[in-house]
Amino acid sequence: MPIYKKNYLLVSKIYPHLMRKINYKYWSDYLVMLSENYVTNKSNVLELGAGNCLLAFYLKDNFKNIIATDLSFSMLNSSKDKKVKKVCSNMTSLPFKYSFDLVISCFDSINYLIKKNDLLKLFTSIHNLLSDTGIFTFDVSLENNSKIHIKVPIREGKFKEITYKHLSSYDEINRIHKNTFEIKLKNKNVYKEVHKQKIYPFFDYFRLLQKCGLYVLECFDAFTFNDATENSNRVQFIVKKIK
Repeated sequence: MPIYKKNYLLVSKIYPHLMRKINYKYWSDYLVMLSENYVTNKSNVLELGAGNCLLAFYLKDNFKNIIATDLSFSMLNSSKDKKVKKVCSNMTSLPFKYSFDLVISCFDSINYLIKKNDLLKLFTSIHNLLSDTGIFTFDVSLENNSKIHIKVPIREGKFKEITYKHLSSYDEINRIHKNTFEIKLKNKNVYKEVHKQKIYPFFDYFRLLQKCGLYVLECFDAFTFNDATENSNRVQFIVKKIK
């Protein structure tokens, strides 16, 4: 079975089915509430790991100047929204020469940065791009979330004549969560994509952000305004530049 090293090359074809239970409007509204005290509808907004831009589709109702970025051209290209500006880019080496008032990363995209050095590159890039009054808000998956997901380690589905099997596993020693997708196309060819995420300890984010001249303004349990802890499943950070 051929293994595709480029994540989301084939998963982009089944992604709408994988995320079919996600309420993007609700998610967008939450992000707007998180940021409403810091930005306006004229602010420059950057989304990292935007995928197929469904979240950006709703965010653009509040933020006219939004740019959606993703490492996967296949994911960006799968978006049918022609009004959202899209840039294919690695979040650790963003190509922009001007500042943003709001930078967003969702869908635990940051967990895909397996090495701490890459996380530091991202946070350094954010420090360089963020306006003095701007915020960076991102969500991450913590260990409890991985333990929940591996309780149902195998999921199967079918979407547009493509069948797939999704296997989830978690290596507690190395803190690596692995999602393996076995995808059978309508021509009967079968391929595999292996997605790895690093599940960093909660307090690592605080330390690494500070190293890059950033600090945590707020940290919530995702989709709430309750303070997060190391025992949370998924957490939402709001970050600013240290003056």
